[in-house]
Amino acid sequence: MLKTKKNQRFTNLKGQLFRCIVASFTAVGLFTLGGNAVILSQAHADAPDVSVRNWYSYMGISVPELKPSWTAQVDNYLNMNEPYIGHQAVAEEGKVFTFADSKLISLDAKTGKRLWSYGKGLTPYVVYHNNVIYGLTGDHKPYALNAKTGKAIWQSGSSIWIDTRYRTEMLVPTGDTLYIIQGSTTFAFDMKTGKLKWRADESLGEGNGTDYLEESNGVVLRTFYVQGALTSIQLNAYDKKTGKKLWDDFGQGEALQIKDGLVYSVDYHSSKLTEYQSKPERKVSVNAYNLKTGVQKGSLEYNWKMNGDPPYDYGYGSVFASNGKLYIEQGDRVAEYNFDKYAANADPLRTYPRPFYKENGLSLGIVQERLIYKNETTGELAGIKLVNGQEIKWYGDAPVAQISVYGKGMYRTQRNGTMFGINMLTTTPVFRVTTGADLHEATLKTDGMIIIQAEGKLLGVKLPASLR
Repeated sequence: MLKTKKNQRFTNLKGQLFRCIVASFTAVGLFTLGGNAVILSQAHADAPDVSVRNWYSYMGISVPELKPSWTAQVDNYLNMNEPYIGHQAVAEEGKVFTFADSKLISLDAKTGKRLWSYGKGLTPYVVYHNNVIYGLTGDHKPYALNAKTGKAIWQSGSSIWIDTRYRTEMLVPTGDTLYIIQGSTTFAFDMKTGKLKWRADESLGEGNGTDYLEESNGVVLRTFYVQGALTSIQLNAYDKKTGKKLWDDFGQGEALQIKDGLVYSVDYHSSKLTEYQSKPERKVSVNAYNLKTGVQKGSLEYNWKMNGDPPYDYGYGSVFASNGKLYIEQGDRVAEYNFDKYAANADPLRTYPRPFYKENGLSLGIVQERLIYKNETTGELAGIKLVNGQEIKWYGDAPVAQISVYGKGMYRTQRNGTMFGINMLTTTPVFRVTTGADLHEATLKTDGMIIIQAEGKLLGVKLPASLR
């Protein structure tokens, strides 16, 4: 009995030893070849220094898929200089105007058929105004074309080129003048002849300037970033005929409204000089200036207190006017005031929760009676219904690339090569289009068609009746 147990223990030990030897052979690759022991090198998988997973997945959305009516190859906006991105295509009057091989081309929006082409080596910037197309040659000379035929109306002999690394470029056609913003310089061209009427420089502007320009009653308004005790916005006024500077005011932003010969503008500078972290009191001042002289005629003040305990946030950001109302961001809320009928120390008419307050939300104004905000991190949109303060969102099923809104139609292009057409009023997705692109520029719309700008191509899609 004892022997049996001993043999059994010995057998177990032999089995364990054999398994250890086999395991060792497997681990280090030891075997005998010609009487010599050979050790194979040990293989290891590299361990990552960091490995993280995004577990968030979008909920799949099932909607009808629409096929594009046509596709056209065009110059890829991703290869263009930044000032031109967003201006390389327009859609108007049933036509699309864009660039292919550095030529300006016109396409029929319903069929994609090329109607005409113009020029060569052009700057990829185009605007449409009253059946005329305006653009820039390769050496930055403005030109005007008949939008229907593509025939040249004029090409200016004056170049707007300025050799600065960072600059804002904008073409702004008005009733009789084509204004061109080039950094801190403003050009005015006669729209009928292309003759340069005047050029105005803001010597204190920090190069890039802003894209704001507004014309009213013979006066042209522009804003610039100017260095002072703190860098701040500055509002300038120019004579429309001569370009002579009429007046400027440091710290003042663009016009909220121009009414009865007065310019109403927010003072963005004074509040930055206060000790806002220790005191809860906040104030926004809207100053009124004579449009032609710049003489201050009054000031509208809006006061409130921040909630909570110090240290307090700066307290306000965007201020804008719409339909006689003034909207002021006040911490985590947006306050609505009666702008047309100002009363000192008046309480807000209503207040709304501020979307994306913690995510650095950007106000995009009011669309379809909804206060619209963009999440600066994700690009997603959220809205607040003005009628009841309800927050609404418009969902997709992949990260957003670009969103455009026309009326009740919202067009959401996504980073997975698809686009959703969404009813903005109901938040209901209506259709999907496969674009095959990662990034997208703004979706265009004309004559019952949307034009999707993908990477190096346009896709024309006929809209369903519900979104026309």
